[in-house]
Amino acid sequence: MVRRFAILGLTGALGVGVGPPAGQTQTRAGLLRLAFLPQWAIQHHRGPGHALNPTLREAIDGGVVDRTVFSWQRGVLQRQALVSKPVRVVPDAEAGALGGRGRFDLAAVRPPLGGAAWTEVAIGRPGPGAEDVLVLEIGGERNTVAQVLETLLVADPVRGLVEVPLARAALITGAGVPVVAAPFEQPLPPRMAQRFHEEAGMGLLVVRSPLWDTRNGGLTASGPADTVPLSGGDWREGDRVFLRISAAALDRGLPGLVLGWKDRTLSPDPDIEFPRRSALPLPVVR
Repeated sequence: MVRRFAILGLTGALGVGVGPPAGQTQTRAGLLRLAFLPQWAIQHHRGPGHALNPTLREAIDGGVVDRTVFSWQRGVLQRQALVSKPVRVVPDAEAGALGGRGRFDLAAVRPPLGGAAWTEVAIGRPGPGAEDVLVLEIGGERNTVAQVLETLLVADPVRGLVEVPLARAALITGAGVPVVAAPFEQPLPPRMAQRFHEEAGMGLLVVRSPLWDTRNGGLTASGPADTVPLSGGDWREGDRVFLRISAAALDRGLPGLVLGWKDRTLSPDPDIEFPRRSALPLPVVR
């Protein structure tokens, strides 16, 4: 059975727990920390040369507040700005095609409480298995906001927040975590098992749904856009982020992951020519 937890109602939300089936013991396999932020909050903490300001880590670890945060403030995040994302353990047959092994369960999902922006995902196993490999899926919901993953950061205990580039589809594939196209709500084909990018003890892969009327790559004055014959506010299929983690890595402990999500930038008229700016990235097909 597919188990998916939606992180909803961040203000005052309680942790969600699922116990093992009756008569079955469960071994604690590890704890993951995930922070879901709006992309603009990350941009707000960038300095000259696109570098991340150290105050972003301060904001994530203890700067979440239940009040208005003004544009000139750093090191704080308004709780209502945090993004909601579902989390699920990919079931056995689907996970096996992606390199997963063994059985894992979501023991608990604890949304951000207090001053930290971290969502804690507790993973359990019905039985020990040194060679087991977990496959976890984040996102993949239909929504009108925060549909596209734009930034991925690793909370390294020594170096602080380290940005991991996303290798979006282009004529020349770049280095980093691949962003691949695959149909929404369908198991990934086995060839995707080879596309995972290894980073900080985890395999990472981003899957973007190919929509017939959407091309995330048209260049507008606001940057890359989806070129659609609509004005916006429509429900779209959110990116899916897959994590592949060995049981041994879970036991050792893993750094936190920060995911920055943006809304789709819509261009109502695909034929309009927008001016190019030197500061904007070259258009790519995503």
